[in-house]
Amino acid sequence: MRGNLTTKAGYYVKIQRSLLLYANMYGKEVSFMNREKLLVESYLTQSLTSYKKFMDIEKMPSYELILIEDESNQTNFNVIASHNYDVVSDKHTLKVSKDIVKGNQDYIIFHEFTHMYDVITYSAKDLRLYAANRGFTEYHAAQIELLKLLGVDSIDDKISFSLTQPIETFTGNTTVLEYVLECRNGTRQHISNENFADNIYPLNNVLGMIFNHLGRVSICQLYANDFELYRDELKNMECETAFLGNDFLEMTSLANGFLDETTVRILGELYIPFMFDLIEIHKIKF
Repeated sequence: MRGNLTTKAGYYVKIQRSLLLYANMYGKEVSFMNREKLLVESYLTQSLTSYKKFMDIEKMPSYELILIEDESNQTNFNVIASHNYDVVSDKHTLKVSKDIVKGNQDYIIFHEFTHMYDVITYSAKDLRLYAANRGFTEYHAAQIELLKLLGVDSIDDKISFSLTQPIETFTGNTTVLEYVLECRNGTRQHISNENFADNIYPLNNVLGMIFNHLGRVSICQLYANDFELYRDELKNMECETAFLGNDFLEMTSLANGFLDETTVRILGELYIPFMFDLIEIHKIKF
């Protein structure tokens, strides 16, 4: 199910050789940064083709690539890769670390590609819908991310896995259960920070992480053959609910499996007033 690592390694060797050939043909040196950017661009082109096949889609938006140079704090998705959408200009931007080409990090790019896909599917050029769908797109992106980590070839595949199954992430080898719980525990560390709710940006980030957790758990509930053994541990959202309030529970009740268009709309209608209530209750600054 997983990609052939030997084939992938050969692919990048070919890219390097092509870059050297380019430099020799034109009698000039390709700068180190340009070589890195060309490697990343080639990797993303291949990944986007794989993503379309995985999702069984044809259309994806164009985007501007920004290569991340300062990686001193490379510890999470937002540093390795992040997507931004400007509603006014209808422009997508993908910020990516040069190290995205190393190891098994395809799942991270699939996560970000899903944000792009969700925009063109549900909220292109619509500021209200884009804001309303922030919870949904994080939920959906985490679903695709976990399926990719599991080595699934297509979103339509009928699969079964164990939560104790080993997987390889950019931080090393772990199990599905450990990965899901580790991500959730990272969210709880943010919430416990006394300065967490000082402004809207950390709040928005943590809400995204919470919906990421719901998305990963939904995949476990759909396909893990031992889900019932770990249900209580995975479904435990007491810490999150204590901060977010009971209205959050209404949204979590919708987070089951892959959401249809009607459920996406209902979730969005709940999300915006939920956000405004949080801002008022915790006196969050913009």
